[in-house]
Amino acid sequence: MTVSTSVRAATLVAAASRALAVAGIFDTHGHISVREGDVAYVNSHSASRIAIRLEEVAAVRLADGEPIERTPPSELPIHLEIYRARADVGAVAHFHALYATALAVAGKPLVAAFNAGAPFGREVPVYDDPALVRDAARGRRLAGVLGKGRAALLRGHGAVVVGDDLPTCVAMSLQLEESARRLWLTYAIGEPRRFTDQEIEHVTSGLTEPRVIRKIWIDALERARLAGALGDIDVETLV
Repeated sequence: MTVSTSVRAATLVAAASRALAVAGIFDTHGHISVREGDVAYVNSHSASRIAIRLEEVAAVRLADGEPIERTPPSELPIHLEIYRARADVGAVAHFHALYATALAVAGKPLVAAFNAGAPFGREVPVYDDPALVRDAARGRRLAGVLGKGRAALLRGHGAVVVGDDLPTCVAMSLQLEESARRLWLTYAIGEPRRFTDQEIEHVTSGLTEPRVIRKIWIDALERARLAGALGDIDVETLV
């Protein structure tokens, strides 16, 4: 790893990728990035999601998308266009969530009916295009669908989740799929009882408290450590 790479940013990306893979959120694909100034750090194209090393984290200039180090994932425009549209976003994750994607294909909306779904508002918007997001135009359209929200679904493809920092992005990614899994079971027996706007606001305020985000982040890291996926990463430096 050259000196131009932020070691902490690379460590965060590698740890998050491994933790999300252990959690079943990342499969062979999926990528997560963190913004540090005018640079985005993201797992490189060919790195194993469950075993990515620090030296396999790519660095890309946000202004023009030019790689500084290593080859970024082909769907880098997802990250670039969201960062460009949202100054408040510090981390972006894209993954092929099983339950969330299946519900989008079935036309069943991801609504706020469980606590885990409250941070995403009344209903998670759907980007109605299954093509890979490999160009700026598609990236901008996806960012437009995301709007000011925390997540968007990509029909037949996956999901995008954002956070103001990387631990929050990981926590929200886990919450999105948890909400989808519970909704999957609910739709099998009936229609979900949606939260009111007041309930969404109240539950969201609790689930997005820094101490709750930290709790979810620590748990994700510990599960990855116990699974043997964080052997060369010092978890204590990340919490």
